Amino acid sequence: METIIGTIIGGIIAGLAMILNSYFNSKISREKDERDFKMKNFELYISALEKIYEDVLHLSDKLIRGKGSASNNELESFYKLEIQLRLKSNDTIYNGFKKLKGEIASMAQSIPNLPEEFIPQFEDDNHRRERLRKRKEAEKVRDEESKKYMANLYKIHKELSDEMKNHLAEKKESLKFEKAEKLKA
Repeated sequence: METIIGTIIGGIIAGLAMILNSYFNSKISREKDERDFKMKNFELYISALEKIYEDVLHLSDKLIRGKGSASNNELESFYKLEIQLRLKSNDTIYNGFKKLKGEIASMAQSIPNLPEEFIPQFEDDNHRRERLRKRKEAEKVRDEESKKYMANLYKIHKELSDEMKNHLAEKKESLKFEKAEKLKA
């Protein structure tokens, strides 16, 4: 009788051990999968943020060099990037972007516009020379006026770039920490 009771108790203990082992193995596996998923999403977030920062810096530099002028598509992209910055970045970077955008707009409004050009289908050489001369003069005046703003614009641009670089470095460091923690687990 004792052997039967011992066998039953041994079977119950072995069964419980198998159930507990299965439970904890599946729990550990689930937690590992969740960590991997979070880390992959964090890597994607950092990659997307890096692309946004790159596009912001490129378009803002292009706007500065163009003295506030750009194609409609570029301007739309610039405004879309502002929205993405607001959603994915921090307040310091977003405010720096707004400051840079405001300074570019101030420059663009205070320097003279280029003359509207109408290029006729048939234009003789004298008209063409005169039209190009006027455009060149306007560009020269525009260049001289914009020089007052360029140093400050590039200073703000560099500050924004440095903030973005620091923010990305923090995020990447955080990702390294997460990976190190994953290896420990």
